[in-house]
Amino acid sequence: MTRIRAALSRARDRRAHLRQERALVQAAAGAPTLESAHEISALASRR
Repeated sequence: MTRIRAALSRARDRRAHLRQERALVQAAAGAPTLESAHEISALASRR
């Protein structure tokens, strides 16, 4: 049972990470200026 819970937890963490990455890509793509897109990518690289 512990292995199942661990696998589910890893899958949940992976999905959350991918969701955050997609949100950052969308934010950078929708940035009004090149400078704000650069700021968003700089924030993403600090994570």
